[in-house]
Amino acid sequence: MPVGRSYVARPNPFWLALSLSPGLLIVVCLVAYPLGLAVTGSLGLVPGQSATFARYLAFLSDPRSYWALLNTFALAFATTAAAIVLSIPLGYLARASRRFATPIRLLVTLPLGGPVLIAAYALTLFFAEYGLFNSLLVRVLHVLAEPLAISYSWPGLVIACTWRFFPYTGLLVISALASLDRNLEDAAASTGANPFQVFRRVTLPLIAPAALTGGILTFVSTFGTFSIPLIMGRSTEVLSVMAYRRVTGSFDWQSASTIVVIMAVFQIATLIGLRGAVNRWVAR
Repeated sequence: MPVGRSYVARPNPFWLALSLSPGLLIVVCLVAYPLGLAVTGSLGLVPGQSATFARYLAFLSDPRSYWALLNTFALAFATTAAAIVLSIPLGYLARASRRFATPIRLLVTLPLGGPVLIAAYALTLFFAEYGLFNSLLVRVLHVLAEPLAISYSWPGLVIACTWRFFPYTGLLVISALASLDRNLEDAAASTGANPFQVFRRVTLPLIAPAALTGGILTFVSTFGTFSIPLIMGRSTEVLSVMAYRRVTGSFDWQSASTIVVIMAVFQIATLIGLRGAVNRWVAR
């Protein structure tokens, strides 16, 4: 036993490095290397030329860049808020009966089963003027007189992103509610607290770390998504689509690299800020 404790307390450096190498290799190949290429491209670091920040200044001086940045943040925050709001009722329903738990988890996981591009195209057709959704409301149920303008609109874009990236939040919140000790809620109710007070003072603080962690995953995924805004948000330009159009329109790889670097900086800064909020909530 003492040998085992000593080995756990002071692991062999060779085996520690070997166990960390796959993760480090993935980070270097899929994160550090592409981001490094984007940084060098945005600064114009090519043989015979010196670094320049002209492309960053051009981005900051273009009003369209601010609108794209605002749209990107608004879309990410709206999707994250919708995911958190939707996940809590589903979590209560899943823990109300074991018969509902497995089907709900499967339905929540379903959006992750297909490619984002195919999902975006399918949702565009589903919510189109003569799509299945509007045909059901207008021609079958006669609930509406005119079809709803959902596809290629801001609400449709939020709905599509929520559907695709909601599982990251939903699965964590459902698991948190399922593992919550109900005796704590019963004790609060026995003191005279109504259901809303029990939720606000007992349940919500206990599931908040899971909800915020899932919200971070949803936010980061939505912030960097490309296929859904390209297809579903025809009139709404976000940073990822702006970078794509710089490449396909004028083959301006350096300007596109500048946008990618700016997106990475904002994502990392937001991730650090939100993670700090989670840690402070847990500490409370």
